[in-house]
Amino acid sequence: MSGNYKHGHKVNKKASPTYNSWRAMRARCQHSNASNYERYGGQGIKVCDRWQDFENFLSDMGERPEGKTLDRIDNNKGYEPGNCKWSTPKEQSQNRKTLKNQHLFIATDTKGTMFFSDNQHDFARQHDLIQGNIAACLNGKRKSHKGWTFKRFTSLPGEDLFSVMRLECYA
Repeated sequence: MSGNYKHGHKVNKKASPTYNSWRAMRARCQHSNASNYERYGGQGIKVCDRWQDFENFLSDMGERPEGKTLDRIDNNKGYEPGNCKWSTPKEQSQNRKTLKNQHLFIATDTKGTMFFSDNQHDFARQHDLIQGNIAACLNGKRKSHKGWTFKRFTSLPGEDLFSVMRLECYA
């Protein structure tokens, strides 16, 4: 890493955690050779002009607290004041974009009770299941997981998916 650290963010001759978060944010949004660029800059996520300068980022965000990393509040918006916070890994997992492979699904427990969800991660956490095994069931690679069965939920042609879901839930 080059630079003279005029901002004073050097700990034992290494960049501070705050500086590293700033540098990583810019890399994933601005450098096409960054390993995670496709999920950030490649999808139009940008760093605001103000935060191109580390001192402005530091002034707006403050020091990175131990055990936390930079998190966007609204994942459809870029890195900018008012849309970022320092979060724990657990907080970040609850703020992720819906994954492309996530679909509305029906889960049936061992008693035959049916649940609707569109978030495998949250559903797995709430019911002490493993998200990867739910995905395997939904993709036809497993028949069940801990006695639960899972099926994708789709509407009939020409029907609004959420209207159909309300009918099924409350019929």
